[in-house]
Amino acid sequence: MLKTLTVKNIALIDNALIDFSDGLNVLTGETGAGKSLIINSLGILKGNRMSKELIRSGETSASVTGLFEVNNIIREKIYDITGIECDDELLISRQITLDGKNNIRINGVPVILNMLKAVGDLLINIHSQHDGTLLLNKSSHLSFLDDFCGDDLKIITSYREAYYRLKEIEQELSLIECDQAERERKIDILKYQADEIESASLKENEEEELNERKILISNAKKIVESCYGAYTLLYDSASDSPSAYDCLSSAIKLIDNVSEYDKGICDALSELSDAMYSVSENARILKDFSDNLSYDERELDQIEERLELIYSLKKKYGNSISEIFEYYDKISLELSHVVNSDKRREQLIKEKEECLNNTKKLASQLSDIRKKYSHILSGSIMKELCDLEMPQVEFKVDFKEKDFGETGSDEVEFLICTNVGEGLKPLSKIASGGELSRIILAIKNVLSKEKTAETLIFDEVDTGVSGKVAQRIGEKLYSMGRFSQVISITHLPQMAAFNDEHFVIRKVVDNQRTVTEINKLSYEESLEEIARLLGGEIITSVTKENAKELIDSAKSIKEKYIH
Repeated sequence: MLKTLTVKNIALIDNALIDFSDGLNVLTGETGAGKSLIINSLGILKGNRMSKELIRSGETSASVTGLFEVNNIIREKIYDITGIECDDELLISRQITLDGKNNIRINGVPVILNMLKAVGDLLINIHSQHDGTLLLNKSSHLSFLDDFCGDDLKIITSYREAYYRLKEIEQELSLIECDQAERERKIDILKYQADEIESASLKENEEEELNERKILISNAKKIVESCYGAYTLLYDSASDSPSAYDCLSSAIKLIDNVSEYDKGICDALSELSDAMYSVSENARILKDFSDNLSYDERELDQIEERLELIYSLKKKYGNSISEIFEYYDKISLELSHVVNSDKRREQLIKEKEECLNNTKKLASQLSDIRKKYSHILSGSIMKELCDLEMPQVEFKVDFKEKDFGETGSDEVEFLICTNVGEGLKPLSKIASGGELSRIILAIKNVLSKEKTAETLIFDEVDTGVSGKVAQRIGEKLYSMGRFSQVISITHLPQMAAFNDEHFVIRKVVDNQRTVTEINKLSYEESLEEIARLLGGEIITSVTKENAKELIDSAKSIKEKYIH
């Protein structure tokens, strides 16, 4: 459950701390006071978008923090998702700055948004007015039914694998079965490309080696002069001046005569001997290099031609010789498939038949599971609606067969009859807003029982209802609060009367700035707020007495849920 919610610098909220309890937490307040900001903040903890536009004017950042109490099952699932260990409490925090930087942490550990969304689904389930729009769209009904089926619908993974393989086979068959002229044209193109790459006889790293050789030959004269000059200075004793080798040799002879007198002289003699050997070796290397290198215009032309060929092939087939080889492997395989297409076609037709049969079988199993659970879902929803003053309601999940798709071959639509003798109709044909509110609450209540989220949030699910129906909805939310934490935003006094904790949201002016405040109410304050919901800003003794009667009535109803 959500123990505390801290909201800082979100729109009109400068700094709010809300201590929620278990059971039913009711939030009331005037329209525009900022109730939607609380829902948005809870959505942010669940992984919804957090934009810099939410930052309160004049501030540089905004944050939302939630402290949750979690059980062993939730803890294990959170560890599987994030690798983060936690005890009985879990802290989720999000911060956004004016430059758009979004910081997400779970128990102080930075996490990515997808991890937060997965964890949020375990902790919070938000039912908003948007759910009504979603439920009216029949394209969403299949996913609602699949959620209700739960783990029994794991077979959908096998179905999707079979379906995607069927699509791959059909696509390959379509390519093979294109007209003969197109097939021959493709063979000609692929053969030409393969022959062009083969005839080039490319080698890995060839381009780099050719460029190095090109630089060497282009600068041959300069390199030969420098290498030979260095050789002369190092080793050529035929020149007018003694070479470095000669000088080292003379120095070694002189030092050799006195090396026995001091270890330092002996060490110097050893170092000079090594230097003399190094001079000799490097002089030989430079001499060989100058003897063997010459400016060869013919070789340079050959290198240029070879590089031109490589550049031409790179322009057509890849950015490097490695990529050209990869392209060659690809077209060779494609050419083999096209040339051997008749044999491949027969193989694919056989494979398609097997895959199609498997797909049909899995789709049929999917459909059977859905139909089984659709009866359970319908019965559960009708029971919920009966509790919500719709005793004559009839609810059905209608099935139609369609072409195979990612979700199978079922087209599903929720149908309902709210009045005896009218017949079943799509949800979208329901005229009464009050009926729609109750249907949405019933469906969401049934579906939420299949979820692990311990905090259920209802944002104004009481649209279009009043009186006894509103009281029934309040009772329903209270009963749900016996098993899960429930947070509900409402305008109705009948619903607010069922609270375990009552919070009021007000918009006030503080230091010439508008601020949204959230306060927990005492019994007397709750009585005053429910009286305001009944009669408006001017609270009379009559409205206050009516409010007390609502609270007392709710209290007597609540007693049947206390064991």
